[in-house]
Amino acid sequence: MSLRWLKGALTIVFVLVLGAAGLTFRVIFAGEQEIAKSTSALEAGDPDLAIDHARAAATWYAPGAPHVRVAYGRLLALARESEARKRKDLALRAYRAITTASSSTAWAIVPHAADAEAARAAIARLESTTERPVDSATEPPAAIEQKLLAELAREPGPSRGWSLVLGSSFLLLLAGLAVVLQRALDETGRLHPRPAAVGAVIATVGLFGYALALWLA
Repeated sequence: MSLRWLKGALTIVFVLVLGAAGLTFRVIFAGEQEIAKSTSALEAGDPDLAIDHARAAATWYAPGAPHVRVAYGRLLALARESEARKRKDLALRAYRAITTASSSTAWAIVPHAADAEAARAAIARLESTTERPVDSATEPPAAIEQKLLAELAREPGPSRGWSLVLGSSFLLLLAGLAVVLQRALDETGRLHPRPAAVGAVIATVGLFGYALALWLA
């Protein structure tokens, strides 16, 4: 039985996966760059710039991408710490960054919808209250704030190891499809079981690795 239709279908899948791989690599690379810049800003004592870069990282959205999780976590942490320190302006900036990132990347789903909802509630609460004086402390407020920023900067970012697994898994998936296209199907469209099985195993390992990396990164 001729399987030329299968070769055509697999070719289409190969092209789609290749395009998705390129796009995903671009998004992850840009997102991790923004997280690194946010960390540098925290270490330099500039929370406003840290918020801006974290928001930019969140807008480089790909489902399951580790830098997105880190970005939203950092924005929430900055917002809550700023609120605790009575820095209403900074807290509002961080909360608004969350709602902006979530709404600007909405598609079939709304990314981090729960975080965005919590941020909107916090914005409403903060905007409806008046400024309250900062509680007195033995340590200067500026020194405490610097310590908090340093602690936030030390929070773990996306795992480089799992990011490498993510990229390698894409390559394995492409390699598996390539084996099937080049060796399992001849010019008549006839399927050769052994190379087809090899290609299927390679592609399955790649798909499993990709899913695992998204889950654990």
